[in-house]
Amino acid sequence: MPYKELNKIRIFYIFHKASVAKDKDGKNRCIVLIHGAGGNHLSMLSIFNYIKKNFGKTFNILVPDLPFHFRSLPAAADPDDNKLNFIMPENDGISFYAKYINSIAEELMEKDAKITLIGHSMGAQACLKYAALFPYNIEKIMLIAGCHDTGISDSFIRSLENSFDRTITLFLKDALGSRDKNILKKALADIKRTPDSAVINDFKYSQDYGKSQNYEKDVTFINENFKKIFFYFVYSEKDLIIKEKCIQDLSKKIINSVIHNIPAKNHIDFLYGNYCMEKEIDKFLLT
Repeated sequence: MPYKELNKIRIFYIFHKASVAKDKDGKNRCIVLIHGAGGNHLSMLSIFNYIKKNFGKTFNILVPDLPFHFRSLPAAADPDDNKLNFIMPENDGISFYAKYINSIAEELMEKDAKITLIGHSMGAQACLKYAALFPYNIEKIMLIAGCHDTGISDSFIRSLENSFDRTITLFLKDALGSRDKNILKKALADIKRTPDSAVINDFKYSQDYGKSQNYEKDVTFINENFKKIFFYFVYSEKDLIIKEKCIQDLSKKIINSVIHNIPAKNHIDFLYGNYCMEKEIDKFLLT
């Protein structure tokens, strides 16, 4: 399995190397896919495969597990232990993730490669933070069902800490817009690949990013210094997790952005072979 060890964490990733990944200026082009809270590389695998099939000749494609998610664990950890003892930052976890994504990208890509980011849910926040921290080579960013305000409450966090299985099941029912037991079982199995404590931290980090107003500093910095970075928002009115108004408000704050409403059935439906989502990817990458 492909890993890169960074700061005693073995980061798992999938990397597709294009046959002709240079633009007219001779620079490499790479797409980085970033999963959401509690997710992993499998969450983005359908999008990865779609891009590889249709754009794989001209784009390198990277999709990692974020630190402490699924296979990206401390070097000495047992991958089958879902109750791992590890230290994650208490605050500004979105920056923590963005810095690791940049480190793994720098390890795998040529210097000065042109980067396109695609993030879902919390991954969209990580994309925005990445653009504020490492903007110089970024061409464009797609934010899928992601916004600065996730609507996560303190009571939800406390409920996760007290009764993880019950609370995450209820959350997934909302995220999937479904009470089908088979669908819920598969979704729960996917999120349980990541240690409970890391999933809880994801929700804390995602909540903190909006509440701390960090996103406003990021947007202001990008607007004032790097307005050539193109932002492409994709959302659905049927998404019960991320509110339409939040995404519309965020898109208005970013100077160089467009926003598209597509018929996804729920918060997760964007990720698994959604035809409309695939057409948005086509438009985004060809813009």
